[in-house]
Amino acid sequence: MNIRDDRSVSDVLAFVLVFSIIITSVGLVYSVGFSSLSDFQEAEQKTNAARAFDAFSTVFDDVQEGRAVARNGEFRLNGGTIQLSQESQFEIRVNDSGGGNLWNDTATTGSLLYTVDGTTIGYENGAAFRQDGDASAMFDEPSMLCQGDRAVISLVVLTPNNATTQSGDGNVLVKARSDSAAVLYSAQGSSSAAESVNLTFSDSEFGDAWGRYLVDNGWSDLGGGEYGCTADTVVVRVTVIDVEIPAPQ
Repeated sequence: MNIRDDRSVSDVLAFVLVFSIIITSVGLVYSVGFSSLSDFQEAEQKTNAARAFDAFSTVFDDVQEGRAVARNGEFRLNGGTIQLSQESQFEIRVNDSGGGNLWNDTATTGSLLYTVDGTTIGYENGAAFRQDGDASAMFDEPSMLCQGDRAVISLVVLTPNNATTQSGDGNVLVKARSDSAAVLYSAQGSSSAAESVNLTFSDSEFGDAWGRYLVDNGWSDLGGGEYGCTADTVVVRVTVIDVEIPAPQ
């Protein structure tokens, strides 16, 4: 083979090598980049869902506090499922100085839940949460108080009104309307026989987050999902809100 032939072979080999490197690089960039882009889109979708539930908290707060009789909140499903669950319960017990029971009640508060790709975003009893796997965090706090011998507990009961579960990719308009509001128990100051109030929750999707919130805000962990607050002024109120989730558009 002469020098010219050797040079031609070298040029062909160089071209094949460079072309192979380019194709391999493009394939790597596509596969890695596409995976990263998908991960980013999924994370952004969940972040947007959390923002939407933060807005839902405002919607329910407006109804709970009497600023509006009815409010709506719009939400994009993006392949997930939104539903009204009727499982979470909160039990409240007011005690006298000897530990005797003065008053108690149990309310099934319900939860508005959005689930997608292993993550659950939810609203429950005045608070908003995000749960990934077994880890849950509260990002919007409820109307509860345990401070200075005072305890105020506001229950928000969500009840179904027509359709309450939807899945797909479209937009849904979550409708909230006030049904009723009442003070369930009231004991004021030194004339009260109340000495403490206990709060127990069960069947909540966000038990760990509830526990951290209560301990961080003056409640004592009594074990078994029960928390106590020393108080001689105790107010327990409840707002019942009808929730409807029409078909996505």
